[in-house]
Amino acid sequence: MKYHVLMIEDDLALAKSLETLLSSAGVQDTRHFASAADFLHAFPSLQTLFQEPGCLLMDVRMPEMTGSELFHELRAQSFVWPVIFMTGHGDLSMAVELIKAGAFDYLTKPFDPMALIQKIQAAAHSCTARIAEQAFKTQHGKKLLLLTPHETQVFLRILNNQTNREIAEEMHNSTRTIENHRATILKKMESSTALELARLHERFLLLGGLEPFANAKAR
Repeated sequence: MKYHVLMIEDDLALAKSLETLLSSAGVQDTRHFASAADFLHAFPSLQTLFQEPGCLLMDVRMPEMTGSELFHELRAQSFVWPVIFMTGHGDLSMAVELIKAGAFDYLTKPFDPMALIQKIQAAAHSCTARIAEQAFKTQHGKKLLLLTPHETQVFLRILNNQTNREIAEEMHNSTRTIENHRATILKKMESSTALELARLHERFLLLGGLEPFANAKAR
């Protein structure tokens, strides 16, 4: 499995040592950034790379912007790649808090080389699933935006398991009109049945997708 490792570490000697270790373990693409600022500067140009499996390896304590501060900024941008922190013994409590906040794992200096490789490999494998989930969430959200306001009203009632007749009565439409709306909705959402549509939308919400039509909810 091919994957990328991006490293943010202000200790150049340690970074070089880690690059050598990762290369010997078969990692084909390892990139080093000397600071959080350097990484953020390159961030826009790395978006294509982030669509492939990888992980971010970074120190907790760095000058100017800490690893913790960078992590929270990336979380706010829905960064998909798993993050592994490198920490000194004095930062263990901080590392635990970062795990609770969504970091993948942490390593205490000095490293056990095999433990480092194993954590990175596990992170890269988990990233494949994360990328697929993010792609699904993005695509489902785009499909929702294709629905007209009236179709959105019908969509919400379909999710409530209402029949065409029940929806027609609530919305003061003919049953035939609602049948046509239902067919259009299923086509736009690329679902074959209402059950499949409900299942996909539930997955979207569980992944953190937001309803783009809150004001249109059925009353």
